[in-house]
Amino acid sequence: MKFRLTPVLYAEFIILIIFGMCNTISQMLLTMHRIIEPVIRFLLSVIIIVSVLVGGQEKNTSPYSFSKNIDLTIAGISSGLLIGSVLVDYSPMSKENISTLNPENISSYDSKAINNWDLNSIKMSDILLYSSIAVPGLLLADERVRDDYRNFSLLWAESLFLTLGITNLTKVLVSRPRPYMYGDKAPEEYKLKKDNRKSFFSGHTSISAVSCFLMASMYDDYNPNSKLSPYLWAGACFTPALTAYYRYDAGKHFPSDLVAGYFVGSVVGVLIPRLHTKSSKINVGLTLQTSGKLRTHLSYRF
Repeated sequence: MKFRLTPVLYAEFIILIIFGMCNTISQMLLTMHRIIEPVIRFLLSVIIIVSVLVGGQEKNTSPYSFSKNIDLTIAGISSGLLIGSVLVDYSPMSKENISTLNPENISSYDSKAINNWDLNSIKMSDILLYSSIAVPGLLLADERVRDDYRNFSLLWAESLFLTLGITNLTKVLVSRPRPYMYGDKAPEEYKLKKDNRKSFFSGHTSISAVSCFLMASMYDDYNPNSKLSPYLWAGACFTPALTAYYRYDAGKHFPSDLVAGYFVGSVVGVLIPRLHTKSSKINVGLTLQTSGKLRTHLSYRF
């Protein structure tokens, strides 16, 4: 059975996603200026909400379809992850804790990162992050995408929401000190920031990856056999990698943090569109059992 949302319920669902997304983004991106951050959050909200409210009716030519099982499951999982990230008992490292950090406990693969610190790289990674978030919006230049506003907007929001949930919960559960905490290059004011134990994994990299891979995946679905596709995929792979490099050079993350962030973002960016294609063989959902318990199921149709 196909699940179709009324305009009012659809708008409420998107608004709920956006508010949760904006709150978590504001916590994650502590390095952005206080003036710029609210403006970007507001514009992101307006773009998605307005696209839903003024977008045209869904057409049969849309490559996507939605179902209650898949979309309510994704919304429930994403909300649970974000709520969990808030409920977890997390506290930043104090001066006393910082003094006990031992670089010898870091693997050889990650150890070189402790000598990195660069404010310009922090700024560059922020620029790349916010640019990446807006990248899927470039697809709106295509009339087929504009005609499919609602599907496009929901996929965009679902992908960001899920990635933020996975990222934020992992950060507070692992509570890994950032590389610059081990060295002597970063000023004390940075070492005492609230996010000094949120190294694993990189949120900048995961959000950049999910945005870029989502754009490339959706472009392929709207424009099959396009000659531009290889170039878009190359850009989608390169942009989060460049973001990861600047986060490494800034001393914000270990290489393993960046690899994990890239992996999570790229998988979500490809998986969400695949779950919604009309020809998708993947089915995921929640089932309410007679005992009152919810059971998650995943199936693949051959």
